[in-house]
Amino acid sequence: MARSGPVTKDTSTVALGLAQIRVGNAASNIASIAPVLAASDSIGALASTKYTGNVDYWKLESGFPLLEDMTLPLRESSMLECEFKEISSYNLALARGIDPGAGAGNSATATVNGSVTSSGTTSGVIAVTDTTGPVNDQFTVVFTGATTASIYGDVTGHIHDLVDLTTLEEPDNGGNPYFSIPANFFTGTWAADETFVFTTTAYVAAGGDYSDPHAGEIKLGALSAPAFVRMEAVYTYPDGSSTMTIIFPRANATSSVELDMQAEDNVNVPLTFEAKRSDSEISGGNVAWDDKPLGRIVFG
Repeated sequence: MARSGPVTKDTSTVALGLAQIRVGNAASNIASIAPVLAASDSIGALASTKYTGNVDYWKLESGFPLLEDMTLPLRESSMLECEFKEISSYNLALARGIDPGAGAGNSATATVNGSVTSSGTTSGVIAVTDTTGPVNDQFTVVFTGATTASIYGDVTGHIHDLVDLTTLEEPDNGGNPYFSIPANFFTGTWAADETFVFTTTAYVAAGGDYSDPHAGEIKLGALSAPAFVRMEAVYTYPDGSSTMTIIFPRANATSSVELDMQAEDNVNVPLTFEAKRSDSEISGGNVAWDDKPLGRIVFG
């Protein structure tokens, strides 16, 4: 039977389903025009993905009646819109314009808050190491006598007892010390019910707090210019092998975050990536993108 009309030419080119959105560091990958991000860089399950390439045109018309003589492009922009389902700290930070993978890592710290004592003193510093031991907490050393005390955390509760102020004290937290109080740290004369207070912060690995999907902080009311990230939208055709990849080497996430929670449906959070210039004429760009400053769509 002969068919007419828009008959399918190649079934392998029919697009069905969603693209996988991968996000990585813009600066470290700026020289690469090929896809470089892995599936592990994906932001997870999505409800929708939509690419839009906007072009504004200027038209020259003349004569009567007016007829168009020339069309010139005035401006071009590209964006990728999606809705993510996985409400992780990483994804929400990304939607707020933060590069959630940009953390350089922070050392654990210990800070003295003060003491309540008549003649007790200290000598040296409380040490914390970059392990899983230190936590974010405020600790109070409550003396029960001249040479004995108990240590309580506001969050962790009672963690240790001091029975000899002349020895190194390292309260255990799952095989690693919360902190280290050096021998002879407490000097002078301490008495029962006197206190010494200090605060520790946990070690944060490179990638920031957002490396754990259920950890981290997103500050509200403290927006700044959105960070640049590399965005790769990888679409795999139904044949399972052909791909189309949209690459924004320097993109900003520009979204108004909305968490619409329902009794019988999951939350889908809208997220928009806007492609920004990546050519060598701007800071942070690279000559590799001079002929395609907003990015590229590559097929494979």
